[in-house]
Amino acid sequence: MARMADVPVQIVLRPYGSSIPLASFAFATGNALYGAYLLHWIPVTESRLLAYMLLAFAAPLELGPSAMAFLARDTGGATAFAIFGASWIVEGLSLLQGPPPATSPATAVFLICLAICLLMLLVVTFKGKPLLGVVLIVALVRTCSAAAMAMTERAWLTASTAWCGLMLAVLAFYCGIAFLKEDVSQQISPLTFRTGEAKAAMEGKLEDQISAIGTEAGVRKQL
Repeated sequence: MARMADVPVQIVLRPYGSSIPLASFAFATGNALYGAYLLHWIPVTESRLLAYMLLAFAAPLELGPSAMAFLARDTGGATAFAIFGASWIVEGLSLLQGPPPATSPATAVFLICLAICLLMLLVVTFKGKPLLGVVLIVALVRTCSAAAMAMTERAWLTASTAWCGLMLAVLAFYCGIAFLKEDVSQQISPLTFRTGEAKAAMEGKLEDQISAIGTEAGVRKQL
């Protein structure tokens, strides 16, 4: 009887398209919509309609790419997409109740926790994908501003949060275009500013990509 060690094991890798462009475009649209709402470009009377837009467009188009990023072995990107997607669900459900209150301790605590998550992701992401790192920096600033806005009613905090959101939308649209161009051409685009392992992932050979596959989640016995 053959021992288990003598039984050949096959690990099948499936090629996936990059989920970054779709998640970036959804993230950009959500921030543009909410920034416009805070600046009253979208009237308060349309808060429920805005909630439906965030719940039906921004949230699922980030949660879907999150699942695909996990399958593509990009844990950092998958985690970021999932956090942003879930945050749009929270925002959408809040808006369904009507215009947000002037202050909300629960919202403030939630946003502080979200800011901590973004800070941790920034530490991991910036080294290889500085473009995504810049997006996370602006997202961190916007989240901190929104947390302060939820703790104290100040007009300048509302304006700061709104304009940070619009800046974030511009950066996310650029990020989506840059990574879409790169994935279509299958060559490193200077627009993405890849460095380190992120650059090697595009330039390296297949053997380099799968050298540590035996210790990755889904292959090893425990996560």
